[in-house]
Amino acid sequence: MSDTLDRLRRLQGLRRQKKSAEPELPPPPVAAGATRALLHGDVIENAAGACYVVTRHYGLADARGPQPLGALLERDPDALAGHFPHFGLHRHLDFTQAAFIDTETTGLGGGAGIYAFMVGVGTFEADRAADGDWAFVVRQFFMRNPAEEGALLVALADLLGRYAMTVTFNGRAFDLPLLRTRFRYNAWAPDLDFEAAALLDEDRPHLDLLMPARRLWRRRLQSCRLINLEQHILGLTRSGDDVPGHLIPQIYVDYMRTGNAADINRVFYHNHEDIVTMVGLAEALTRVLGSAPEELREQVLDGDDWAALAIAFEKRGELAEAEHAYGHALETLTAPASRADVYRRLGALQKRRQRWDDAVATWQQWLSSVPDGDPTPYVELAKYCEWQSKDYAQAAMWTGWALHTVQTLPPRQRSAALIAELEHRLARVKGKIGD
Repeated sequence: MSDTLDRLRRLQGLRRQKKSAEPELPPPPVAAGATRALLHGDVIENAAGACYVVTRHYGLADARGPQPLGALLERDPDALAGHFPHFGLHRHLDFTQAAFIDTETTGLGGGAGIYAFMVGVGTFEADRAADGDWAFVVRQFFMRNPAEEGALLVALADLLGRYAMTVTFNGRAFDLPLLRTRFRYNAWAPDLDFEAAALLDEDRPHLDLLMPARRLWRRRLQSCRLINLEQHILGLTRSGDDVPGHLIPQIYVDYMRTGNAADINRVFYHNHEDIVTMVGLAEALTRVLGSAPEELREQVLDGDDWAALAIAFEKRGELAEAEHAYGHALETLTAPASRADVYRRLGALQKRRQRWDDAVATWQQWLSSVPDGDPTPYVELAKYCEWQSKDYAQAAMWTGWALHTVQTLPPRQRSAALIAELEHRLARVKGKIGD
């Protein structure tokens, strides 16, 4: 109890110190007509006041991309624990204990002057309206004006207190720090349950989908923005009701000034789509990153995804799995630069594991199938012949080919230092032939 009181005092202290930093937003309450024009929802009241909530239920069989929503319940958050130990997922959790969170805010940065005027939360629940069948429920807590923030946070804390982990997209850097700040500013609010809001703390289990998405898909897609992943990974396209994220802060300000709910309803759609999309992405990420290569052979993975998966296995020290995944990548990749990168990584891995026969085969396949002017396979074959097989004539041959490759590159790509190194190597190897 004393810990809770201490925490409240600290939060109240922060409130007193930073009160002047609160943003100056239009204060007038929204008219009743504007509330009626919002998407169908409910006005909920608590000791801190009132706010607006829009709730939607989805059956587990409802599709979100190639898989139904319920497919995520067959996956284990722990599948990502080895790849991202700082997520805190080693706790025997499942996705029925997860709160999927996305915020819409009055600014695109962080700081004390930014409100989260809409907080969407998606959860898997036993649906009372469907005889206890499980459903995915999306609740969007909305403050119609800044005076409703305390009530929104009380309602949010009451919901979060039922769950053990959070799932976000870039929430580690944005959504959760912002919500923690807003809870500190509202320490005055009656019935605000700080223990329930502790689910947002940095030491609690939190799956931020942006990091695994970048690890798996950035090689292929370059951009891992949520809307890009939604289109290229889940095969979904949003309707014209969506609104670009950078317009949302101004839309909210305009709503408070005019009471016109048309555009704010588009923000509800945007927030809702973000939350449901996270379910599909979480399923895809846990399925791929949580499986061994032999378990993934039945699935159709892009060559760049296989390469990214191999790199992830290698980072975890699962070297045999990494080698298999690199092999699968080479079966499907066609771009010379991508193939050369995989050959480079695979050869280096086999060399590190002292799998010399396989490494030699990899380097030979590289130089024969990817005419990219890279001297690396020649250099590696020369090193192998000099130091492992002791075949100095072959070492001299491969070094000569490496030197020729570098010397025939365009002038801007030639490295004088590498040429000097290869000339020195060639002289040394020739000296060994004469011994």
